[in-house]
Amino acid sequence: MCSVELVSLLPQLSDVQVVSVEVSDAVVAVRARTRSGEPAGCTGCGQLSEWCHSRYARRLADVTLAGRPPRIDLSVRRLYCENTTCPKATFAEQVPGLTVRYQRRTPRLQCLVEDIGVVLAGRGGSRMLRILNIRLSRVAVLSQLMRVPLPPPVEHVVVEAVDDVAAGDHLGGGEVFEGLALGGVVGIDSAVGPDAE
Repeated sequence: MCSVELVSLLPQLSDVQVVSVEVSDAVVAVRARTRSGEPAGCTGCGQLSEWCHSRYARRLADVTLAGRPPRIDLSVRRLYCENTTCPKATFAEQVPGLTVRYQRRTPRLQCLVEDIGVVLAGRGGSRMLRILNIRLSRVAVLSQLMRVPLPPPVEHVVVEAVDDVAAGDHLGGGEVFEGLALGGVVGIDSAVGPDAE
């Protein structure tokens, strides 16, 4: 497979050197390595460094490619931090769009798992990911869901309309308060209505 075609299918590999690609019925195995000689920023202080300590292998999961899960075996440099005041003596370089510290999934796959986890939660999310040929347990989906930050709290609700008819008798009487700024029903006050004293 030509490297130009591979980069168009997996654009996050544009910053690494692809060593080999093996396609089988079960998986697309990609072996790659970070480019030597390019400086990387320290994760502690941001100081750029090219001073290589060693290399180590990372195995990354990504979003499926033509129905097959890609397995990316990436050789990453561990570098010395050249800043003497930095608390980190060494650090592992990160590839933007491909690696995140302490993660075994690419940011694209991480975002997909988060989105499916928010919509379907644990068991349903795991089943949906299985349809997409991504194997994750319900516990892993829930764990990822727990890391998603909560939306900012609403400061105050502005009641813009009160609908007496919408509540009706089937809800036990009352008024429906609609917050049009929020785009929906805010609440039902059952103390207000035909039977209220």
